[in-house]
Amino acid sequence: MNPVRVFFVDDQELLAEALAVRLSAAGGVLVVGRAPTTDPGLGDAVSRTRPHVVAVDPSPLGPGAADLLETVTAAMPGCRLVVLTGSSDPVLAATAARAGAMAWVGKDSSAEHLVGVLRGVVAGKAFFAPDLLGFVLGELRNDLTRGRDSGGPLEILSARERDVLLGIVEGKRGSQIAADLFLSVNTVRTHTHNIFSKLKVHSRLEAASLARSAGMRPRDSVGDGSMAT
Repeated sequence: MNPVRVFFVDDQELLAEALAVRLSAAGGVLVVGRAPTTDPGLGDAVSRTRPHVVAVDPSPLGPGAADLLETVTAAMPGCRLVVLTGSSDPVLAATAARAGAMAWVGKDSSAEHLVGVLRGVVAGKAFFAPDLLGFVLGELRNDLTRGRDSGGPLEILSARERDVLLGIVEGKRGSQIAADLFLSVNTVRTHTHNIFSKLKVHSRLEAASLARSAGMRPRDSVGDGSMAT
């Protein structure tokens, strides 16, 4: 059985290292990298190491947790996202689920349990503790209701994807958008691909036209007006 390749994103370096040792000793897991949540090269590191699972603790970032989770999922769209944290905040759990997290696991879990969860998410299974699951499902259901009620074509996009789309509307190049949002060019490229897929368009010009028709307007500071890639 091939080991599960795991990348840790955690500001507690010693704890992350200890977890890596525990999981490696338990067998079935290969830790391919570690980085803090604020590492500007996080997206590139995840893309380079190609993990099956990214285990992340977004709790220190508070409201910025959503951006971190979107950076991770955009960097490696095929990988699974697991929140490995000491927090039991239901709002953060819902944020993680919206970003694609398939599991929420306590750092005090046994190594055997963690390995089971990691293997489970690779197989397509999800795990949220019962005391969080009801709230998370309720929030996701509310999201669907709000999306249907609003009827806006951009509602399907994440907050970060809307940021990237706004840059496209302003005529900015991918490198300009990346600099503005403190993302890598590859991450912006992934967001752009996801925008095209969700909006069912095939070019930056089409995306910008649809966004404008939905009410999105450039800010005061705009790019050079070209639809460059």
